[in-house]
Amino acid sequence: MINSDIELLKTQKSFKTAFSILQDILNGRCPDLPLLEKLYGGKKSKIIQSIIKEYLVGAELKNRIVRATNDDAPMEIALARREVENDVNYQKIHASILLNNVPEVKALEIFYGEYAPYVRKILGLYSQMNLKRKCEISASSHLNRVGACVFQLKMNDTGKYNYSSTAVMHDSIEDLLLLTTSKDGKGIDADKYNAFIEEYIPEDIQNGVKILTNHYNLIISFITGKLKEEDKAFSRKNILLELHSIEKQKPVELIKYVKKMIELISKIDAEENELDTIKWECYKNLYLEGIAHSTILKDDHRIYEIKGVDLSDNSHGKGSLSIDARIRNINKNLMWGIKGYTMQSSWKPFNDHIEEVVQDALFSAEFIILNDLLKPDSSMDFMMSTLLKIEKLENVFFVK
Repeated sequence: MINSDIELLKTQKSFKTAFSILQDILNGRCPDLPLLEKLYGGKKSKIIQSIIKEYLVGAELKNRIVRATNDDAPMEIALARREVENDVNYQKIHASILLNNVPEVKALEIFYGEYAPYVRKILGLYSQMNLKRKCEISASSHLNRVGACVFQLKMNDTGKYNYSSTAVMHDSIEDLLLLTTSKDGKGIDADKYNAFIEEYIPEDIQNGVKILTNHYNLIISFITGKLKEEDKAFSRKNILLELHSIEKQKPVELIKYVKKMIELISKIDAEENELDTIKWECYKNLYLEGIAHSTILKDDHRIYEIKGVDLSDNSHGKGSLSIDARIRNINKNLMWGIKGYTMQSSWKPFNDHIEEVVQDALFSAEFIILNDLLKPDSSMDFMMSTLLKIEKLENVFFVK
């Protein structure tokens, strides 16, 4: 498997030295002075070595099992993304999206078949609302890349466009639907949720799109908006109060998510960055678990695979994210892969995609660390930053 970021770093003459230093640290060993001097020179190496030594005393890395690199891992998702970008029809659609225009139905039919009119309506809303990604390009560009990649991977049922169309709509509910307050002001206007789905999502793929929708983020966005209007803190206590208020209303489509959130958040020990902690805990314990459960229940791995293609695409475009967001993205990819392994599927395409995403997560983590180690200035600062990032990426670097 080839990672373009790592390949770029390999062109630097000190890459092998930096990689050896990283491997020493991961294995709980302090790099020897001659190795550090090759990278940092004689004047800084002793103090950098002392920083590493002191860190390793409390890090307890010696008993950890380092995740092995698999250079032969499949790269079907990455290759499909590259291949479809060479397709003239894809280029026409994507160029239109990037220019904030709405592609024609006829062009969309190549990738989304009979669902093309619905896809066009969704893309039209993104254009109308001028939704952007962190890198400032149209947010719907991500949807089209994921949908077209799923098409290129031949994941659709024979003669159908069901999974590529599910993929292109996977973020639409969360991105486009703004839940509003019910008439009595005590909960969510659940009718708006149902009306949006009925109007914009074809009936036979509604279930798949719902499974891929992060309803927990959708509900948290509603609650934080309400708390902001009322000038209240985004605290665990206030979020729970709002959830209990919604629970009493019993919104049919959303009540199951509300109940799970109440149960989980009641147990969370979150004092600092409460909102971020709550969103992260909901993601890994409820959202991802929910997709996996539906996959097993329906004996249909395609929806879970689509989430993998989505995460792979986010990883592919991670350069515009903050370092914390990039680390969170890498950890998401790994969690998806590990959860996929636990399904113990005998279906090779599914297992290949898991292996690819997990390996890409490891390469991405290595890139973040090696990029720091290769910085020529402020070497002590970057070394300390490296050690702290290893802690945040421990689930990627270590099997256990």
